[in-house]
Formats: sequence, structure tokens, C-alpha cells
Amino acid sequence: MIYFIIFALSFLFGIWAKVSGEVVKLELGSYTISADLCFIIFACVALLFLSVTLTRFFSSISSTFANIRNRKRDREELLLFEAFFSIDLGNIEDAHKLVKSLNQKTDRLSLIKIFNSGKTGNYSFFSNGLTDIASKNRNLALLLTNKLIAHLKQERIIFQKFIEYCSSSVNDRILSIPFQIEHCALQEDWVNAISRLKEAIKFNVFLPFDCKKMLAVFYCALAKQYESKGNFKEAVKSLFRAQSYCVTFQPINYLKAELYIRLGKIRKASAVLEAEYTVNPTPQSAKIYISLNSEGAERLYNLRPDYYFSYCLLASSSISSGKYDLASQYLNTAIKKANYMSIYLIMVQLKIVLQEQDQTIYWLNKMGSEALPDPCWKCKNCNKELERWDYKCSSCNGFNCVCYS
Repeated sequence: MIYFIIFALSFLFGIWAKVSGEVVKLELGSYTISADLCFIIFACVALLFLSVTLTRFFSSISSTFANIRNRKRDREELLLFEAFFSIDLGNIEDAHKLVKSLNQKTDRLSLIKIFNSGKTGNYSFFSNGLTDIASKNRNLALLLTNKLIAHLKQERIIFQKFIEYCSSSVNDRILSIPFQIEHCALQEDWVNAISRLKEAIKFNVFLPFDCKKMLAVFYCALAKQYESKGNFKEAVKSLFRAQSYCVTFQPINYLKAELYIRLGKIRKASAVLEAEYTVNPTPQSAKIYISLNSEGAERLYNLRPDYYFSYCLLASSSISSGKYDLASQYLNTAIKKANYMSIYLIMVQLKIVLQEQDQTIYWLNKMGSEALPDPCWKCKNCNKELERWDYKCSSCNGFNCVCYS
């Protein structure tokens, strides 16, 4: 628009100059050059438009090349992260192919080199390279750190050496936090682990897990540590702190109930188990509750009449009191809701009491072919079934891998 206005004004001025008969004369020695002012103005306007057109043309070409470079850079970055993921999955051959397709001059290739140095035990090179990356992009350095930690956890001895070195050699305060958290967990120093994790939350440090849930894990581990030393009061306090960070963390109420039982506070233990059974019923919480309250089957049924094990409890209670028909009804209802082993075991118990041998054999065969194992505490790493929750698996020593499933 501005160029059109300049052109219009120049054109009007040229018309006025032409009408006025303005002529510019230039004398060079014996030569005299006469030029119409209108012609000069039009020539200047033409040169102006030509320069603008050329400027726009070269600007367009340069922006095109810039876009090509940006797309290439994005592609290299995508290939780099694909390489990281393929390494995590153990696909080293695919990783090498992806690395070869990267531009050898780019700094991004150094990420792969640093990752490999940490993986192969060249910790000094890894530490220096990681600090250098952090000076340019701290989040990228944290991403690399977390990926390598996750990768090395598969080999406990190597992982321990790696964490011990990096937790003391990485001087960057923020960058060292993931290593220090892992080091505290390895040393079972839960007080310092909690402190470092709170520091990570404060500084918004990227970590590959739910920080609040991990705080609950650390506090539960601290509670078990206090319990082993006989300090039950501090153990209970730690569990309440764990609950303040992650109220849905399932082991908390089980640990509370166990502590209250050891302290002789049966009512408190029963209240905790009732609360747990209302929200998240399990056969384990029911069995602990029944061991404290022999007449508690109806109470648990009233809390969760939709849960299959509530009917198992009623059936067991009915068998004990000689009400076999009622027990059979409860078991038939339970087996319509679920297909777990505990239902079949009680059914077999009932048939044995009734001395129905054919039915006993029938239900034993049915249990062997159809029944599913009841939910229990299990290690996610080695699939070992455990009696209770612990912060590490007693079979494979994996940390934070025991869950109820």
C-alpha cells in the first residue's frame, strides 16, 4: 500500500512538472544534457520498485532455505529420540542405523556418545558431557539422565557403581538430584531421599515418575525402618505423612493396621481396615479384619455387598454355624460375580462337610481348569507372589516393584 501511495504521488508530481515545463540541464565541458524532470521521477520510481521486487525475491529464497534447514534439524532430532527409544527397548542394531542417518557434524550426535559412555562405564566422560549439555539445555540433560538410569537399573551392580560415581561427581545442583535420589534409595537412607525429592519438586526437576506417589513410597519405607527398630510412634507418623501426599497409595492402610495390631490398638486397626475395605476391598484386608473380629463377616458384607469375597466370608461363617444351605446360596452368588480360587476352596470345604464325594471331585476338577488366582501382592519384575507389601522385593531386591494385582 505504501508503495502505491509513493507511486501515485510521484506520478502526480511528474504531471505537474511536465505541465510547468521543468527541465534539468547538466553541463559537462562542451556537452550539455537536458532531461525532463518527469522522466527523472519515473526512472526513480521504477528503480524503487525494482529494488523492492529484488529484495522480496531474495528474502523469499533465504526463508525457503531456512525452512529446509529447520525441517532437517527437526528430522535429526526425531531420529535422535527414536534412537534413544530403540536403545531402551534393546534394539541396538536399529539404534546404529538411526545414528548413521544423523548429520555427523551436529551436536546432537554427542547425546548418543554420552549415553553410550555412561552405559559402558566411561563415567568421567559421561559426567563432563552431561554438564556441558546442561549448560545449553538442562531439560535435555535431565532427559538423558533419566533414560540412562532406567536403562542401567537392569544390572544392579553396574547401576550401583554408576549412581555412586555420578551422585558425587556431578556438581550441578539441579542435575545431581536424580542421582542423589537413586543413591539414597540404594543406601535405604529414606530421610535424605525424601529431602532430595522435595527439593526436586521445589525446583520443578523433571523425573520419570509421580513425585507425590514416590514420596508416599519413601515415607512407607521409612515407617518400616522405624518399625524394625521398635519406634512404632514414628512409624505411624511416617504413614500419616505418606497419606498426606498420596491418599490412594494402597499399602498405607495395611501398614497402619499392622502397626496398630502390634501396639494392641485393635479398634483403630479395625477402623482402618473397614475404611480400606469400603474403598478398595481385598481378600487380604478381609482376612486380617476377621482375625480381629470373628463376627465381622456381616459387617464387611454391609460395607461392600457388591464384592465377591463378602459372600465368601458369609459362606465361611454359615459353614461354621452349620447353615449349609445358606452357605451354598452365598457361594453360588459369589461364583456369579467372580471366578477366583478362594470361592472354589470354600465350595470344596462345604462339599467335604456334607460328605458329597462326587461333588467334591467335581469342584476340585473345576477349580483346576477354571479358577483364577486371587489378587495378591506380587513383584512386577520377577512375578513372585509375596505375603505383604514391602518397598523392595524379597526375591529380586527390586525397589518399588511390589503391587497388589
